[in-house]
Amino acid sequence: MPSDGAGGAGKRKAPGDAASAGCLISVLLAGVLIVAGLAVWNFVTHDLHLTYAGRGSTPVSRAEVSGGKFSVTRRYLTWDVRRRAESGFRVEGPARDSGFEGNELHGVLSLSVPRGCVDRRIRWEVRVDGARAGGGSLRWLRAYTVQTDFALHRTPDAVAITMSWDGGDAACPSFSAEWEDPRVERLPIG
Repeated sequence: MPSDGAGGAGKRKAPGDAASAGCLISVLLAGVLIVAGLAVWNFVTHDLHLTYAGRGSTPVSRAEVSGGKFSVTRRYLTWDVRRRAESGFRVEGPARDSGFEGNELHGVLSLSVPRGCVDRRIRWEVRVDGARAGGGSLRWLRAYTVQTDFALHRTPDAVAITMSWDGGDAACPSFSAEWEDPRVERLPIG
């Protein structure tokens, strides 16, 4: 009997083995795509926004959407402050339900006083879960822009902002305030 030189008959793969390997590769590829998709979804929805909680002065809220396929929504909260305004907010968003922990509160606070009222002092303060995160006192300009970026130890349950001034009379009836895109997000440490 002729020999193939290998000391025995060669093994042949059954036709089903190739199909099994193809299925296994497809399942593994699908798993990788799902994990990558979840990572992208977590990155895209990593911000938590502030929602008025029905406590204090009610801000006027508006949203602006910019961009095309990967649009970005920026939220704006505005007040017309006669003497004092205080508003409380809940921290909400899809990432909150998935165990997201934010480490920064971000936003931009813009304040402006009427002409002839630059000598009036504006005071503002942001509180996170009842503790003061930051604040300040402003005077001698018509318009101010303040970064409200504060480090957090964890995602807060509540955020509040208080604004007041020395006006509220006939000469200086009110000042305007706008908090642009206040949100909690997770930033890299360092």
